[in-house]
Amino acid sequence: MDLRARRFAVSQVLAICLVLGGARTARAQLRPDPEAIKLAPSELVERLRANPLDYFRFVNRPWIARVCEVFAQDIPSLPPVRLHGDAHLEQFAVTDDTWGLDDFDDSARGPALVDMIRFLGSIDLTLRRREWTRSREPLFDRFFAGYRKGLAEPDYRPPQPAVVGRLRAQAPRSRAAYLEWGEAQMQPMSEASLKAVVAGMDALARVMLVEQPDLPPGYLTVARAGWLRTGVGSAVRAKILIRVQGPSADPEDDELVEAKELQDLSGLRCLEAPPTVQPTLRVIAGATQVGRLKHNILAAGPELVIPEVMAPGRQLRDWWIRSWEGSYRELRIDDLRSVQEMKEIIYDAGVQLGGGALRETRTPADRQRQLASLARMERRIRDEAPRLVDELLRGWKEFAASRAGPVLPPSSTMADWPE
Repeated sequence: MDLRARRFAVSQVLAICLVLGGARTARAQLRPDPEAIKLAPSELVERLRANPLDYFRFVNRPWIARVCEVFAQDIPSLPPVRLHGDAHLEQFAVTDDTWGLDDFDDSARGPALVDMIRFLGSIDLTLRRREWTRSREPLFDRFFAGYRKGLAEPDYRPPQPAVVGRLRAQAPRSRAAYLEWGEAQMQPMSEASLKAVVAGMDALARVMLVEQPDLPPGYLTVARAGWLRTGVGSAVRAKILIRVQGPSADPEDDELVEAKELQDLSGLRCLEAPPTVQPTLRVIAGATQVGRLKHNILAAGPELVIPEVMAPGRQLRDWWIRSWEGSYRELRIDDLRSVQEMKEIIYDAGVQLGGGALRETRTPADRQRQLASLARMERRIRDEAPRLVDELLRGWKEFAASRAGPVLPPSSTMADWPE
C-alpha cells in the first residue's frame, strides 16, 4: 500500500471513530421504559416532564442497563459487592435516632461502579441545577474519600451532617397526627385484595413469631389497609400501607407497615441473578448490610401458598415488608444551603456505601481487591458519570417535549439544564 493509500485508510478509520463517538455525544439518550410510563399516574408523568431530577429517579433501570453496556468489557474483572442499587442524594433520610441512605428496593450484588456512577450522576445533576458545577471535582473527591474510608473501616460513622438537625426540626408530628396522616395516604382497595392483605399478614406473623419470639402476639393484626400511590422510582410498583395493632391493643401505639412488591431486575447483565427462593431477601440484605435505619419490622415474604393471596394473582414470596418511623424525613435537593453541606452528605453516603459493600465477606483480601479495582477504574468512573447525565438530559428534553402545550414551569425550563 503506497503512502497516499495509507493516508486515505487512516482518514477513513478516523472518520468512522468520529461518527461513532459523535453518535454517543449527539444522539445517545436515556429514555424511560414505555411500559412504566403507561403505568405511571398522570400527575407523575407531568412531574417527570417538569423536572429532570424526578426523571433521573424514574429511570434507574435504564440507567443501570446503560452502565452495564458502557463498562461491559471491564465488569467481568471487577469483584462483586453488595449494592444499594439506586444510590442518589435524595435517598438520604433522617430519623430521630440516625441518618443515611435508605430505600433498598433495587439492592443486589454486582460491581461497585453501579452505585458509584449512580451517586456521582446525582451529584452532577444537582450541581447543574444549583449552578455549583465548579465544585464537581472536589465533591467527587469527597465521595471517593468516603468510600475508601468505609471499605477500610466498615463500622466508622462520620460526624453528623449539618442538614440532619434541620430535617429533624421540621414540623414534628404527634403520634396521633402521624397515624392520621398515614391513613390519609391509603387508597381504596377491593374486598378481595383486603382479604388477601389480612391473610398475608397473618401468615407473616406466624413466621416472625418464630424468628422474633419477643414480638407481642397480635402485633401484625390488621386495623386498616389501602393501596399506596406515592414515590417516583417506585410509583409503578404495587405498594400497600397497613395500620397494624403494634405492641398493644391501645390504638395510640399502632404501627404503619408498608408492603412492597419486588422490583424485577432480571436482564440487567452486570448484576448477579437474585435467589429463586425468597427473592426479596436481596432487599433485606441491602437494608441490613448497607442501611443504617432501623425498622421494628423488616421481613421478606415467606415461601407460603396463601389461597387468598393467590386469588388476586400475586404471591407472598414476591413482597417485602417494613415498618415506618414517625420521625422519618427525606432530603430534598433544595434543603442543601451550600456546597459545604452537600460535601458532608456526599462523604457520609460514600462511607455508608463502602462500609456495606463487603459486609458479607470482610476478609483483608476482599478489601484489597476492591481497593485495587477502584484505583484502576476511578478516573473512568469520574468521566463517565457526567456523560451519562448528558444522555439523561437529552432523553428528558425529548420526553418533556413529547406532547403539545407548555409542560415546564418557569423555574425549571430546559435551558436551565445545560449539557
